[in-house]
Amino acid sequence: MPRVLPVSTRRGHVGLILPISPERDNVRGAQLIRSILPWDRQMTLRAIFAACAIAASGSLMMTIDALGQKQSLKDQLVGTWTLLSWEQKKGDGAKVQHYGAAPKGVAFFDAGGRYIITVMRSDRAKYASNTLRQGTPEEYKETADGTITYFGTYSANEADSSIAIHVEGSSFPNWNGTEQKRFVAIAGDQLTLTVHPPAGDIVEVIWKRAK
Repeated sequence: MPRVLPVSTRRGHVGLILPISPERDNVRGAQLIRSILPWDRQMTLRAIFAACAIAASGSLMMTIDALGQKQSLKDQLVGTWTLLSWEQKKGDGAKVQHYGAAPKGVAFFDAGGRYIITVMRSDRAKYASNTLRQGTPEEYKETADGTITYFGTYSANEADSSIAIHVEGSSFPNWNGTEQKRFVAIAGDQLTLTVHPPAGDIVEVIWKRAK
């Protein structure tokens, strides 16, 4: 329906019907403006119409551009993620939560292609000595078994939705200098990294974007 714009004239207040049709109604609208408004008011309204048209056109183009653009896998991955779960699925169907039912962890990927990932059990017992380097052999073993940390560089592969990671350093020294692959699935604020170890098992690690 056409819009009605209240306009003050020398004859009082009138309702000015804004044109809708780009051809016919624009002509009628222009004739109506000339018939009831003085020249200065006509120029003011013409300026308003022009500004509205430009603004509407710009908004439409911005909307089209936004809809047409899709974030790359890397752009979606960049940021800080907190751990929700870590689960290993064995070939026989068994599931293993190596870091417990409520593991803690953080993963960080920056725009420059660097990352760091840390996962640990949340139920590890404290050292009896309360001193960092004065644990018992059993305490050291529990710490090593319940923690994995590694960092390095990564690159994204859009073709198969994966990232290739180069491990520069790890709490598991055998990973140092290795190249590994993680399949990536991102849905909203949830990130799933899936690993296919050589043994044939599947490791699925689920993260949530940090707020």
